[in-house]
Amino acid sequence: MKKNNKSKYFFRILFCFFLVYVALLIAYESGYYETRMGNRAVLTKEAMENFEEDVENGEVVDIKDYLKSDSVDYSNGVTKFGNKISNGISEVMTKGLSGLFETLKGLFW
Repeated sequence: MKKNNKSKYFFRILFCFFLVYVALLIAYESGYYETRMGNRAVLTKEAMENFEEDVENGEVVDIKDYLKSDSVDYSNGVTKFGNKISNGISEVMTKGLSGLFETLKGLFW
């Protein structure tokens, strides 16, 4: 008797979830997150010391010079196009559902 294709896909997806779980567990247990936050705190202390030193020296101070931005924009044309499509669909669905509910409300109440 043949196995069902649905069960084969289910177990593949389950195996992928298990691999992701194990990877996250290893990252957590190895202290990756704590180390990263500790490094961020050290950088913040160094930035505060540089700021205080510049204030004592009477230099022109701008807060943007001392803050580091870790966010990197990886967007490209495809992601921007996908975002426009998803925002459009969301807007249509929101207006369409609210119109549907208003119609139903007018019919039944």
